[in-house]
Amino acid sequence: MKQSVSVEIAGQTLSIRSDEGPEYVQELADFVDAHVRELGGTRRSFSLQRVALLVAIQIADELFREKDLRRRYRARVEARLEALEAALALHQADLDALDSPGPET
Repeated sequence: MKQSVSVEIAGQTLSIRSDEGPEYVQELADFVDAHVRELGGTRRSFSLQRVALLVAIQIADELFREKDLRRRYRARVEARLEALEAALALHQADLDALDSPGPET
């Protein structure tokens, strides 16, 4: 159920409707606010719109880097899993060869 949560980002009060709890929404707002303050500094002469766009680019960069890291990690896990499956199949073939009756002498 969506609920309304009031947060403050760069001195602007926003009301955000979310299915998530207020603590999570506040955590997101604090994250964005920290980025705005970092890029905007202590100067009040910055354009909030310009800083917001820079923050959006910075957060998008973080997201893309995390997605790429996850993609590479999944590829490594899949490669290891394929190697393990191949080794198990080879081991099973060796076991099957031991169990099968040899030529009669």
